[in-house]
Amino acid sequence: MGAIFIKDSVVVCDRPGRGFGNVLEIKENPATDLQWLEREHHSTWYLFRAPAKTELTFDILPKDPEDDIDFLLFHGNVPDICEKVRTKQLAPVRSNISRNDKRINSMCGLNKDATEEYVRSGVGSSYSKALPVEEGELYYLLVDYQDRPRDGFTIRFHYDPVLPAPVAKELPQALLIEVTDAETGKPVEAALALEGMYFDSVVQAKGNSHYTFRMDTYRKLRISCLQQGYMFQTLQVRPSGEPEVKVAIQLARIAPGAMVVLEDIRFVGNDSKVMRSSEGALYMLLQFMVQNPSARIEIQGHVNGPSVKRSMTTELVELSAQRAQTVFNFLLVNDVDPARMAYVGMGNSQMLFPEPKNKEESEANRRVEVRITGYEELATPLAPAPRRPSH
Repeated sequence: MGAIFIKDSVVVCDRPGRGFGNVLEIKENPATDLQWLEREHHSTWYLFRAPAKTELTFDILPKDPEDDIDFLLFHGNVPDICEKVRTKQLAPVRSNISRNDKRINSMCGLNKDATEEYVRSGVGSSYSKALPVEEGELYYLLVDYQDRPRDGFTIRFHYDPVLPAPVAKELPQALLIEVTDAETGKPVEAALALEGMYFDSVVQAKGNSHYTFRMDTYRKLRISCLQQGYMFQTLQVRPSGEPEVKVAIQLARIAPGAMVVLEDIRFVGNDSKVMRSSEGALYMLLQFMVQNPSARIEIQGHVNGPSVKRSMTTELVELSAQRAQTVFNFLLVNDVDPARMAYVGMGNSQMLFPEPKNKEESEANRRVEVRITGYEELATPLAPAPRRPSH
């Protein structure tokens, strides 16, 4: 699903998902179904926890009233939820597939005045019945555009009774990040995405070269760094109990021939399917392509094959090409010009670990690398990259 974790009562999506991502979880349902969409069209998945025992309502407000937005809401405390949604073993607890009502600016959601838990396709109420929730319960919310999105949307969550304001506390560990130019050593103002600081949440920051964060000790972090004109970078930070954790990031300028190993893009063995944990790396590559519109790339796929006979080489090249094509298709569905991209399969000819000793080394061999094949530096900087899109 690639759900975006919500940690606030207001969510703004400026760039809604186009298409359904790598996997179509919802499909082949009759148009008359009461609970389910006929299929996903242009969808974004969200994940959130109920902050207290309360009654949940929310509004989804499209920026353009011409957009027809539907939603499905699922309980999330379920093992292997993606597969259970795909096979319809798990049904929505609320849904609304009604046509957009322009008299209320095409809003939809949950409210206390609504009487129906599910509103099917066609003419009907734009709101479904409020949902009683328990503190800590996990929910998945699917927001789906019937047609290609014209503009973004805002979600406003309401809780009754109103929740008390949280009491701030000082976290014990300081995370200090410095971003510099790899050649000159000068500071570089760059955007960051930090995974692991908080459970089920990604912290984003931009506009500085020096950052200071507070967090709990012994956090295993993944830090992604991006700035126009530079190769993007992702690095792992090992857990530590020290009072301060210092991270130095050196960004190299974009140049033809430069390479980036997308270490966080992992594939299922003997398959071109991307693991769920890899989606952050895909979005980082997408933002890089958006911020640097003159960059042209070759996507290189690699496989793990330490003891494969020569007669199997063609099969491995085909599999590695399919993995590279998976990344190519992700960028394509998110509006990257295909003329800027090419993909190729390298088979098992360039394994990072020719004789892998464990699962981690085998997974590292199943990777994707990106090579810059062309780049022209722009005379004027671009506007900031759009917010992270979703499935």
